[in-house]
Amino acid sequence: MGLNIAAYVRLILLVFSLVLPALAQVLPSVTISPASGEVERAVLLVEVDGLQAHTRYRIEIHYAGAMLLASEEESDAAGHIPFPIFSTAGDQPGRYSVRALLDGELVAEGEFELTAPSQQSGDAQITVAPERVAFGRPQTIRIAALQPGTIYSIEITADETQQLAYRRAHNSGADGTIAFEIFAQPGDAPGVHTIAVYDEAGDLVALGDMLVDAPLVRNVSIELIPAFVQAGEAARLVIGGLAAFDAVSAQLTSAEGVLIDAMSARASSGGAAELAFQIPASLPDGVYEISVFVDGGQVSSAKLTVEADAPDPPPEPTATPAPSEAPTTASLSVMPQRAPIGSSHRVTVSGLRANETISIEILYAGEIVFATSQRADAGGRSTLNLITGAEDQPGDYTIRLLRENGSQSVAVFQVTEAESPPVAPIPEPLASNIQIIESRLQAGGANVEIAGEAGQLVEIRVISDEFDPAAALLGRNGNQLAANDDSRGSKGSILGPLSLPYSGTYRLAITGAPLMMAQAAESGAFRVEIEKAQAAALSLTGETAFALSPEAPRRYYKLPLEAGDNLSLSVDSDGALDSLLQLVAPDGGEFAFDDDSGRGLDAELNGLAIEAAGDYILVLSMFDGGGGNGLIRARHNPVRQLAEAAAVVTLNDKSVRERFVFDADLDELLILNLVKRRGDVADLFVRASVNGMEVMSHSTMGVPEELPLAFVMPMSGRVLLTLEKVGFDDGITLDVSLQRP
Repeated sequence: MGLNIAAYVRLILLVFSLVLPALAQVLPSVTISPASGEVERAVLLVEVDGLQAHTRYRIEIHYAGAMLLASEEESDAAGHIPFPIFSTAGDQPGRYSVRALLDGELVAEGEFELTAPSQQSGDAQITVAPERVAFGRPQTIRIAALQPGTIYSIEITADETQQLAYRRAHNSGADGTIAFEIFAQPGDAPGVHTIAVYDEAGDLVALGDMLVDAPLVRNVSIELIPAFVQAGEAARLVIGGLAAFDAVSAQLTSAEGVLIDAMSARASSGGAAELAFQIPASLPDGVYEISVFVDGGQVSSAKLTVEADAPDPPPEPTATPAPSEAPTTASLSVMPQRAPIGSSHRVTVSGLRANETISIEILYAGEIVFATSQRADAGGRSTLNLITGAEDQPGDYTIRLLRENGSQSVAVFQVTEAESPPVAPIPEPLASNIQIIESRLQAGGANVEIAGEAGQLVEIRVISDEFDPAAALLGRNGNQLAANDDSRGSKGSILGPLSLPYSGTYRLAITGAPLMMAQAAESGAFRVEIEKAQAAALSLTGETAFALSPEAPRRYYKLPLEAGDNLSLSVDSDGALDSLLQLVAPDGGEFAFDDDSGRGLDAELNGLAIEAAGDYILVLSMFDGGGGNGLIRARHNPVRQLAEAAAVVTLNDKSVRERFVFDADLDELLILNLVKRRGDVADLFVRASVNGMEVMSHSTMGVPEELPLAFVMPMSGRVLLTLEKVGFDDGITLDVSLQRP
């Protein structure tokens, strides 16, 4: 075979001329850490970089010429996609290919290798991916070769400081594995950490380690955009050079003192934060100082000039219009497809365009009985919770999805006759399940040993007529499992109900303060009641009958809840009881409590917003003795999704808080816009959190006509937004919307 030399040279020059401009760009790339691992044990992190921002890509895994897995993933604002991989049963040793595709075209590719299992395949093994990360970045921990369906306790301890960073009980899956994600937060120590896994007997079954780099050293820089404004306009404060997850706040001051205070946000894992100021329309012209604080200490400041004729800001760069997106095929599903009146049906739409507006209609007997409009999230998904009520008819209902491009999709669900409330069981004495220990404080404290079994649900009550008890339950090595001072409206200390993590001995540490004095109590008699609780199921979409008596004064119910769930619970005893309701979190701490908010003397809990998933325990009890029957009514309120379209929020003395959820990406800039419709409040508190970790907070004294709050996300996940008013006033109505610049 021959080739003309001149043609060959021209071909080389042509290829070089095409490649040279591309070298000035960041090309898409795939990195996999670690690059190899054992079959059925490997946990690998695939990271694709250099992609277009906020764009959906197809990630495929190939082996021996066949595609094993495909997933649609969206890049974040930095053009980054993280994609964890777990080797499962049936995988073969060899080299695997990871491919990233856009509109069917391959844009990046990488490889990893699965090796044959080692000789110690029967022993539990810990793998961490990536093996080393920057402070605040997630690491995936996977423990394999465990006993299936078994509770294990996992502890992570900093080697240098011996600081306990993590302790939690996990259930292994059917394949004998446990996998979870963890990242360092403020207060955690950097460096090497030891991962220890204990079985139910407290025996060590696996050891591993992970490495977290130290947080970035602060070198704070701030930029005020713009530096010249007119009264009534807004300015943004862009802050860089922070440490990961720093709590940063700012004040606007003048010679007369602080004008705007308590604006705060969390820095991203890269040390960036952004705040926005709405300048009061009544603010006189002049030069004002904006001070920036980290952990209460001032780190920098900037000057803001307010002028009647502020110079025009430079024009914003004109964005190149994005190419129109090809129509996508949407899928429509509803779960459950058949349920009685009073149930909740969850409608899920996927395969939409990002932020696409859709219409959903519910039809019965050919007539539209409900209609709404929604906006898809960044991943092209939209959800809707439908709750059937007494006015609805049994039969088949049709869900019709209408899209802007004219396409339609339908799904059908069936509503059946309402179920009769279950008959309340006859109360049985629980005295045999209660252990009582009586003792006294000695030199201000007392320790009581308790024997327990793994998975056992217990409630521990400390009662005294001579002092106000506080108690903490301590496990092996003295670690605190739960603590409580006052509970259920009384001075008594109640821990749990909580599920014990292991079988063995626990220690209850008791202290207290005299009822009429501030200093610690030195002595006094107390009684400890340890009850083995039996938790029944509770209908979250209807009614549950109960009966209380002097022999059975409490009832316990298990509620498996997810982050973002919103619940309302009420008791109806028809005046027979002075009932109490307490919702206990999975860690045994009190999540919510009520005495007399319902009808008569019955308890009622409204708008409970769950931040962390897990098994919660509802405790029903009485304020005084006696007994009676009744119903617990539960209602699952759909969590309001926050989007660019404004949602109306009314806060008053009857409804002091409102909550929303939305999904956000790591390092994404968000602007929460609050526009006052009418009314005002003395204090408004705004808080955003992910899995209980605060990512932004702001408080005001009075609310301006417009209040934009800008912040950068320090992590990806579902954000729970809380708006709460403090104090007694006439209330306020706001338009609330979310902007993603």
